[in-house]
Amino acid sequence: MFSYVQIIIQYIRTFTRNDISALSISCVVVFFIFVILAKTLSILLCRIVRPFVKKKEGYRDDKLLETFEKSSYRLLIILGAYLALGYFQTGIDSFPYYTNRRLEADYKGLINTGQYIGDILYIILVIESSIIIAKVISHFLDWYGERIDAGENKDLSGSLFPLLNKIARLALACGALIIILTKFKVDITAFVLSLGVGSLAIALAAQDTLSNMISGFIIMTDRPFRIGDRIKIGNDIFGDVAAIGIRSTKILDFDKNIIILPNNDVVKSRIINLTYPATSTRIVVEVQLPYGIDTEIIKNKLIAIAKEEPALDPDTPPEALMVKFGENGLDFRLTARILDYTKAFDISCGLREKIYKRFIAEGIEFSYSRRVIQIDNKSFQNLNV
Repeated sequence: MFSYVQIIIQYIRTFTRNDISALSISCVVVFFIFVILAKTLSILLCRIVRPFVKKKEGYRDDKLLETFEKSSYRLLIILGAYLALGYFQTGIDSFPYYTNRRLEADYKGLINTGQYIGDILYIILVIESSIIIAKVISHFLDWYGERIDAGENKDLSGSLFPLLNKIARLALACGALIIILTKFKVDITAFVLSLGVGSLAIALAAQDTLSNMISGFIIMTDRPFRIGDRIKIGNDIFGDVAAIGIRSTKILDFDKNIIILPNNDVVKSRIINLTYPATSTRIVVEVQLPYGIDTEIIKNKLIAIAKEEPALDPDTPPEALMVKFGENGLDFRLTARILDYTKAFDISCGLREKIYKRFIAEGIEFSYSRRVIQIDNKSFQNLNV
């Protein structure tokens, strides 16, 4: 590229008869070359790539193209200005045939100003590149999160991906800062050492918080439960997962209250996930009837009542079993599987009501506790004496 610029300088110098003017005009030419490249790329993306993307269904594709289109245009403009100024700074040494070293002394203020502007453009270029990479990573995580949400792993984008997005942005910010400091030959050894000592002090002062954050990352990667799952933690916490955060996990109980648990406690507890790997669940209805009834008739009646429920899983027929000789009668158990675990309580209550009304209407009595108390008259009389 610089060989073509040399030809341009030689051609411009025949008109200007001034070395610095030829060099300045050549730098302007370099800048406009990048402007033309940026405009050409923008037209190609708008006229060719955008119609192709429009044909595909996907909101993220449009957003990614829009981000790339705007960012690439700005990036090329800034890059062109930076390279043009850089070429102006090195032009005096790079092209001795067309320039003279006395130009450094004659135009020292102009050269220093160009250097300052070049440093500012370098900082802007690094920051803009980091922003573009961060946006691309964010769009990729959102796209991948939507793709996973459409499958069996629901709402991973509500837990792990925001954390990964924040980590990526922090890493890019630190990387951009290191690149800028390295450009200006700033010794970052003391900075890194201070950062390490400060991190150690923070880690010692916030052990519980860091423990919860590590546990939260373990929950998000191991994924014993997902947002929306119905879980049981320990013996007393039961509800639906509302949010999985870095420090805590929020559970919505059946009283519509939010239970906030530290992630460290969640990891140490026994977790029962009622909705994984499938959202279907089993409901159990137990009935106790007196001795002497026909068990087959009762089991058939229970199954017939269960089959009237439209929310049952059609692939798993209900079952009725006589499971125990109870103290006051025979214990029957009706089991059925439903497709939506959120309706388990309502459906089981509805089945109990149907069984009660149907059996009462057909004259089938339910067993209940009976106590026969016999009083010995002689013992009673001795007690009175």
